[in-house]
Amino acid sequence: MTKEVNTPYGVSLWRSIRSLWSELKTQSRIKVANGNKTRFWKDNWHEVGIMELVFPDIFNLVLHQQYTIAEMWTSNGWSLNFRRHCNDWEVQRVADFLSKLDQFPGVQAGEDHLWWQGNSKGIFKVNAAYKIMNQSKQRIANWPWKQIWRIKVPHKVSIFVWLLAKEATLTVDNLMSRGMTLCSRCFLCKETAETVNHLFLHCPFTAHLWRIIINLKGIAWTMPGKIREALSSWEGICSHAKDRSRWRIVPACIWWTIWKERNSRCFESLENDVQKIKLNFILLLCFWCNQIYSNDTVSIIDVLDSL
Repeated sequence: MTKEVNTPYGVSLWRSIRSLWSELKTQSRIKVANGNKTRFWKDNWHEVGIMELVFPDIFNLVLHQQYTIAEMWTSNGWSLNFRRHCNDWEVQRVADFLSKLDQFPGVQAGEDHLWWQGNSKGIFKVNAAYKIMNQSKQRIANWPWKQIWRIKVPHKVSIFVWLLAKEATLTVDNLMSRGMTLCSRCFLCKETAETVNHLFLHCPFTAHLWRIIINLKGIAWTMPGKIREALSSWEGICSHAKDRSRWRIVPACIWWTIWKERNSRCFESLENDVQKIKLNFILLLCFWCNQIYSNDTVSIIDVLDSL
């Protein structure tokens, strides 16, 4: 098993995958062969669990707490070296411990390997792990997965919206939390700190794009405080829309437009005025809507009228 990355550097994809190990290891167990790579006390190799956790009192009594199974096993059985003689009240506990160890058949030829307990063959499957993790943890109430993965936008945009909902997009506040020293200022309004919720919901530049659709439909809508709440709320007022598929695209289109403008200012020092940002948003919305109806090229007016 590779070491956990705890620095602000490294490949973010692997860091994310590696962070799931703490949840997945509870569903894994080591099948012991020669015992050279399996720590007797620290690893999960016995059906009762990790010895250090199941028998913490015995663990505190032994001398060699880092030994592997190969180092603990001899031709005569287990070699346990205690720091002191057992007290009377500890004898029964040691006897229980030894009775559990009697189930071990002994070391044999071959390498130790990880056994996935999610299926009978011990082979790891992503779908099985996903189901187990969903069963083992409480689902987030009202998580807007349909508004993220069911909308008809490019897949990279769906991933981007998912990161927004998790507030994990690399805005200045998230970069600073990783140890980077930056000026925490919004690249668009230059008035306050750049956070995910400010940049994509409450920034005055972003508000101009939201008002295009809200004023067009003549609806009253209070901007929620978080991205996840905004997605759920936008779905809630979907009944006002003539075409729900197009309506659901709007938040992603606004956020993608804002993100591209933000990055243009950050990395290229190129700034568009508000009118140009509005035009970019409308053109992108029309382009994505045309992808939904690929056999029917619709005009800007038709797209806006269909919302």
